Amino acid sequence: MFFKRLKASGLGQNSYLLGCGKGVGVVIDPRRDIEEYLEIAWNNNLSISYIFETHRQEDFEFGSRSLAQATGAQVMTGKHELFGASDIRLDNGQELMVGTTCFVAYETPGHTPESMIYAVFPKDVGRKCWGVFTGDTLFVGETVRMDLSDPEKGRGNAAALYDAIHKKIAPLGDQAIIFPAHGTGSASGGNISDRDDSTIGSVDVLR
Repeated sequence: MFFKRLKASGLGQNSYLLGCGKGVGVVIDPRRDIEEYLEIAWNNNLSISYIFETHRQEDFEFGSRSLAQATGAQVMTGKHELFGASDIRLDNGQELMVGTTCFVAYETPGHTPESMIYAVFPKDVGRKCWGVFTGDTLFVGETVRMDLSDPEKGRGNAAALYDAIHKKIAPLGDQAIIFPAHGTGSASGGNISDRDDSTIGSVDVLR
C-alpha cells in the first residue's frame, strides 16, 4: 500500500494520499495547493479517484474542488449540511470499496457537528482495521476542543465526543494507526503531541 502524509507548515494541518490497489489513489483533507498531490500521484502511477473530507475547515481552505476538477475525482463527505457541496454523502457505518481497500465512514460529532472519521481495511489485512483518518475527532495524545463551535454547547459536545471515541474509534482495535487532520501547532487541540501518528492502543485519552 502506498501512503504519504503531507504537512502544511505553520498550520499543523495534515493531509494524506493513499494508494488503494489497482492504481487507485485517495486523498484525505487536501489543502488548497494541489500541485504536490498531482506530482506524487503521477510519480507513483496513481489516479486520484476519491477525495474524503473529515470536517468543515475554519483555519484553512480545502482544495477538494480544485483537485476534483483536475483529476475527475469524486468528493466524499458525511451527510451533514455543513459539508456543503459534495458528490457522494456517506451514512454512518457505510462501507465504500476503493480498489482493493474498504473504507468505513463514521459520524463523530463533538468538535463540530458534521465531523467524520474513515476507517481503512486493506484487502491483505481482512477485517482488521489498518488505520483510521480521525480528522478533528482525535489527535495524537489529545482530543479536540469542544468549545470552538459554540462555547455554550461545550458540555453536550463533550458527551457526544466521548461516545464517538469509545463507541466508534476504540472498537477498531488497539493495532489501528490514527491519522489526524492536525498535529502540533493547531488551535484545535491544547496539548497535541509532536509525534505525527500513534495507535488506538497507545492513546492515553482512550483509557
